[in-house]
This record gives sequence, C-alpha cells and structure tokens, in this order.
Amino acid sequence: MVPRGGSQAGGVGSWRRPALLRRHPARASIALVPRFLATPRLRSAALPFAANGVLYGTWAARIPEIQAQAELSEGALGLALLGSAVGLVVSASVAGALVGRFGAHRVTLAGLALFAAVVVGPGLATSFAGLAFALALVGLTSGLTDVAMNAWATDVEAAEGATVLGACHGMFSLGGMAGAGLGALAAAYDLPLALHFGASGAAFAGGALAQGWAARSTPPDTLSGARGGAAGPVVALPVGPVAGLAALAFCGLIIEGAMADWSAVYLRRGLGASAETAALGFAVFSASMAAARFAADALTARVGSRRLVRVGAFAGAGGLALCVAAPAVGGAVAGFTVVGLGFAAVVPTLFRAAARAPGLGAGRGIAAVTTTGYAGFLAGPPALGFVAEAAGLRVAFALLIVLALAVALGAGPAFRAAAPER
Repeated sequence: MVPRGGSQAGGVGSWRRPALLRRHPARASIALVPRFLATPRLRSAALPFAANGVLYGTWAARIPEIQAQAELSEGALGLALLGSAVGLVVSASVAGALVGRFGAHRVTLAGLALFAAVVVGPGLATSFAGLAFALALVGLTSGLTDVAMNAWATDVEAAEGATVLGACHGMFSLGGMAGAGLGALAAAYDLPLALHFGASGAAFAGGALAQGWAARSTPPDTLSGARGGAAGPVVALPVGPVAGLAALAFCGLIIEGAMADWSAVYLRRGLGASAETAALGFAVFSASMAAARFAADALTARVGSRRLVRVGAFAGAGGLALCVAAPAVGGAVAGFTVVGLGFAAVVPTLFRAAARAPGLGAGRGIAAVTTTGYAGFLAGPPALGFVAEAAGLRVAFALLIVLALAVALGAGPAFRAAAPER
C-alpha cells in the first residue's frame, strides 16, 4: 500500500503535493508534514525513536550530578556504567524472541513504558550498588525498546509502502539532542534529578505510547509477531544470512563509539584545541549524522541499500583520513563532519536488511545484528584507547579507516547473502 499523497519511491524527502492541497483546503494544515509523519501508523513508528532518544539524553546529560549524589569516583562511575552496557547487550540478544512471540508493536509499547518508568532510578541512586542496579534496568529496557521499535518500523515500511527507517533514526538523534538540552536547562535551575527524569518519562514516552495505541489497528498480516510464537532460539545469534550484516554493524558501531568517546580527546591532545573547541568534534559529527538520516530514505529508494552503505562507508573512510592527515583543528572538524554524513545511513540500512533476511523474522534478524553492533560500540573505544596508549592517537584513528573500508568492501557480499535487492 502506498501512503496517500505521494509515491512509494519518494521516501522521507517526499511531501504532500501542493496542487492536491489547493484542491482540498482542509488538508493545508498538513502541508509541512513530512512523509514519515503523514499517517498514524507512520507516526507510531517514528515517535518511539524520538522518545527513546529523549529519555536516553535526559539521564546522560546529568551524569555529573548523578555521580555527585552517589559520591562516586570516576573509576567507580565507569564501573557502574557497565551495568547499562551489560543490560543493553543482554536484552538486545533476547528481544527478537519476544518480538516473534508478541509482535513488534506490543513489545515496542511495553519496552517504552518500562524505560520511562526505570529512567527515574538513576536520579534516586545514592550509592554505587544502587546506581549500578538502576543503570542495568535502564540498559535492559532501552535495549528491548531499541530492537522492537526497529522491527516495528520495518513492519510499518512494508504496510505503508514507504522507506522511513533512516528518518526514524534521525528522530532518535533529534530526541537525544532535545533530552540533553532539557537536561542542561534542568541542571541550570537545580531541578531535582528524580523529578526531572520522572517528568520527562511521563511527557515524552507517554506521548509516543498514546500515538502507538492509536495505530493499534494495523492489519495483522503485516506484523512480524502476529503469526504466533514462531519456534526458534531465545538468544538471537549473528549466524546464517545475517552474519555479514552483523560484522558490518560491529565495524560501523566501533567507529560511532570512537567518535563519541575519542573525538574531543583527539582534538584536544592530538591537535592542541581548547576544551571548548574540542567539543566541536562530536557535536558536528552528531549534527551531520542527524541531518543526513532524514535524507537517507530518499537516497535508499534512489540508489539502493547496498550502494548507499558502500558509498557512505567510503565517504566515512575519507573523512577519517582527513582527520588523521589534518595538521590543524579545522581540517579534523571537517573530517568528523564527513564521517557523520557518511555513516548516517549505515546502521539503519543494516537493520532493514536484517529484518528482511530469509528465515529469521524481523525481530530475530535485527536482534542478532544489534547485539553484535552494540558489542563493537562498547568494546571498540576501550580497545582504541589501548592502541592510542601504545602507538598514539593518529595510529588509533588510522585503524578506524581500515574498519570503514571493510564496511565499504563487505557491503556487497553481506547484502547479497541477507537481502538480495530486486
């Protein structure tokens, strides 16, 4: 089925036609609504990403105050944060079975409601044990939501005849930025942590849940889990047709994790930037990635998934090479911008291909690729630190170029094995 007011190939870049709106003045109020928000069902796919991003950015923005409240050293805080990482990987690995059993839509709504409830926990923690436990619950619920909402978005794509997963990931990026901004505002006014987290959970997750409930009438034959409890392993493993996609996600998310954890350090210690300027590295990477994700769906419809990942990874490799070769801060910041643009569509496209891989179902396919990707995201930056310690930051960043090239060169075989394009 093609959404009203546009063609299937239009993707997120398509808007309702002005001529149609002139013939139907009552529709003028939606003239500026992009395709991926044009129907209740499409909104039910996009808004959980935004709410998830807001909730994640909400608690992450106030980590220094959480640390002070629990009276933790930097080392103890890092150890407590591992609770979130462990919960994330564990829940992502089993979420596919839950999606197969209950359906992606139901698991998305349940996961988002649980995430909104447990996000208050870090704001109440006053000890290491309390914070570690609270963050483990955050990781468990956010990982469950992540897999389920990606599976639901691919279901909606099939039902609506639209390509929207890239825009959904863009909504997550915008949500994270909004959550962090609201966190900074709350900190400026000394808003109590638990009150801030609880209000954010109620407002943003509540809105997405209400929208999702309004779209509950999706035809059963489009739901990944509506066919009943399909037999299969409880833990989704990256084997068979999704093995190549999982390897690409592992490499790609190592690069994303390195941008988050090491871009500022690279600018500060490698190129002598000020603390304020050093923060630009991850800022421009995040902004360029968020912006590019809203164009990714139209590009997918135009050039195809395989080619989009290949070209994006080659561009990312070029951006990383610019970072390594740049003698000054400006060149490196430009390189980080190119990396964000290049890798913006890689992970959403891999998830879409995993959802369509034969014999697995959307939930298990995405869970297998997500779990492997998270392992790279979590393990990559510490490994990069060991390399930087032994050989320097430039050498460590040069290794990221090799990973980006591996994604570019491996895209063809991985996509042919998982989801041959028609």
